[in-house]
Amino acid sequence: MPEPAPTVRLLDELPAQRAVFRRAAPFLRGHRAALGVTAALNLAGAGLAVGVTAATGRVVDAAAGGDREALVRRVLAVLLLVAVGGVLTFLSRSCLVRVGGRALAGLRERAAAAVGGAPLRFVEAHRGGELLRRLTGEINGLAAFVGGTLPDLATAVTVLACTVVMLAAHSLPLTLAFLLAFAPPAVLVVRDFRRRAGPAYGEVAAAEAAVAARFAESLPAQEQLRTSGAVPRWLDRFDADNERLLRAERAKARAELRLNRLALVQGACVAVLLVAGAALVGRGVLSVGVTVVFLMATRDVFRRFEGLAGAVGEAREAHVRLARVLDLLGAAGSPAGDGGGAPLPERGELTLRGVGFSYGPGLGDVVADLSLTVERGDRLVIAGPTGSGKSTLGKLVAGLYAPDRGTVAFAGHDLAAVAQARVRERIVLVPQDVVLVDGTLLQNLTMVSTGAGRREAERAVARLGLTAWVSSLPDGLDTRVGTYGLSAGERQLAALVRAVLARPAVLVLDEATAGVDRATAARIEAALSTAAGDAALVVIAHRKETIARARRVLTLPSGEMALRSSDDRDGRRATCP
Repeated sequence: MPEPAPTVRLLDELPAQRAVFRRAAPFLRGHRAALGVTAALNLAGAGLAVGVTAATGRVVDAAAGGDREALVRRVLAVLLLVAVGGVLTFLSRSCLVRVGGRALAGLRERAAAAVGGAPLRFVEAHRGGELLRRLTGEINGLAAFVGGTLPDLATAVTVLACTVVMLAAHSLPLTLAFLLAFAPPAVLVVRDFRRRAGPAYGEVAAAEAAVAARFAESLPAQEQLRTSGAVPRWLDRFDADNERLLRAERAKARAELRLNRLALVQGACVAVLLVAGAALVGRGVLSVGVTVVFLMATRDVFRRFEGLAGAVGEAREAHVRLARVLDLLGAAGSPAGDGGGAPLPERGELTLRGVGFSYGPGLGDVVADLSLTVERGDRLVIAGPTGSGKSTLGKLVAGLYAPDRGTVAFAGHDLAAVAQARVRERIVLVPQDVVLVDGTLLQNLTMVSTGAGRREAERAVARLGLTAWVSSLPDGLDTRVGTYGLSAGERQLAALVRAVLARPAVLVLDEATAGVDRATAARIEAALSTAAGDAALVVIAHRKETIARARRVLTLPSGEMALRSSDDRDGRRATCP
């Protein structure tokens, strides 16, 4: 009974937002001591800030009593509290920004590594703009929150807590009256906002990602869109995404406007405090100084709470961003065996046993029950009509896809259980569509695990007969590929040189010479065959000339093997019903 095909976990547009901070806690390992110092500085700074308010009441009492000496001492004490509190607050904010920045840098590295090490099927299943948005936009938004809003938020919460403690120490009845008048309605307003803001902020993030993805995917297709007259249709689709974003922004604005009801709550509280305070002063329960302390403190509480309520929206947005990044980390996962492990043997045979592969449930097998052995030094061509599964088989052979059924092994090691870094040391695939990174041609050529440098690159260029081509470039190997646009065929040539520098045990070429003329292709394929030595060479090809030069030809989708050379020792055949 065949095993069911594994499914690729897709990213959620609106990922679960429960226990986000608990799930993010592991990323704070190594920063907990610094966070403890930051919390202590923040608490001390907030305590001193509240102490300024309390000391001001004593200044008022000294002034009312005509004690000039006490007045001077208390004024100096207030000034000292302001200075020391300001320094501590600055230090706590600076520490929080630094710790947050380091934690986010680690999160960004983890996210980039997760996507870089994710199965190819996961990457192919998502729009490039969506992955880019989560890797850059969401983490950049978190960085802005940590650098700007979070310090204000932490300070406001600490000062509010310390202020309530200080007020209770001065007059518990008046403090209780204040809390009963202010806290319940304020909490209800904030809870209503949070209930509505969660879906609103999540939809905004998803709509922004859709707009970014739509625009990003159009950039490489601009020539095709313009020549086919499809720009208006693309704009219609972009407009639909943009309209969705507009609706989401309006829902977000409506949720944020609900926080304005806090102004009504504050007005009611001021009235309660004035009446209660006047009654207590009239009875001689409170001094004028204590009354001043309450008026100043409650005004500060209102101001801080307004800032806190305003920051709640930004905090909610950051909460959604963090949930989307954690969703990316969870969905990308880590490939099996990514802990390193011993290197694979330098040479060995590649074997496929009962390999089956499908792109999804109900889509049918692209490769079905294929068994094949590619020995060291073998030269195999995979041929077949368009859509027969040639490129898919190439990715299975290269270990970029894990089979749904069966095994792909090199030198007896199942590739699905080997670290990808180790697989890439032994098996290299050169695709038809080659992408070069920004930098010089030399930097692109030497992006291999063998540590190759300029001399090795020059020798590889010469072995493939490409010296004249490199010399024709403006700066030779130092030509910047981002400034000097290489053609598709030239990018393929660069990829072939890089493949030689990688010195793999198995080299897979997926139409890797389709972008160059036939004579050049024949010369390069012959040079590659020689340069490969005892390494196996698997070529996916359409050209009859390439097929004719092969020792063995595997034809898809039938899976029939044809021997083209007498040196094929055992006449082994692939099997594929």
